[in-house]
This record gives sequence, structure tokens and C-alpha cells, in this order.
Amino acid sequence: MQTEKFLLKKDHIFEKCPNCGVVGRLRRSKPKTSVERSGKLGIWAYYRCRECDWRGKKLSISMRRISYKTIILYLFLMLATAAIVRLVIQKFAMN
Repeated sequence: MQTEKFLLKKDHIFEKCPNCGVVGRLRRSKPKTSVERSGKLGIWAYYRCRECDWRGKKLSISMRRISYKTIILYLFLMLATAAIVRLVIQKFAMN
């Protein structure tokens, strides 16, 4: 059984342009200002439409489906870790 990753890079090249609605015309755009260059390291990326010349930023990661077993496993691990930390803190607080 293959599960998908939780946060994946999203490729906007195959999406609709927010301005004109044409599919497959978005391309990555180079950052123009220092603010855009500093944001390049983050989760936002700049795109330009080849059809209508729209330019803007879009979120470059997306949430993907993951299996319920993985979610339950993560929740169990968080609860178990919290219980163990609580017990350790109570032991040291008694002394």
C-alpha cells in the first residue's frame, strides 16, 4: 500500500491562470525586488501567464491525502510522548 506525502511541492504550470483562466500557460517568474528574492526561500513562488501577462505569487506547497492509518499513528505517538513527558516531570517534581 503506497501512501502519499503530507506536504509536497505543487507545480502550478498545469493549473488555470487566475486572471484569464487558460490552462497550461503559467511559468515561473524571476524575482524582481529584494522582497521577492527574500520570499523565494519561503513557500511562495512567483508565476507569469504567457497568455494575458498576469504576474503574481502562488502558494508552492499543497496538502495531499494521506492514509487514516498514518494519521492515527501520528496521534498515538503524540499522546504517548505527552504522557511520558508528564510522568517524567511529575517524578522530578516529587523529589
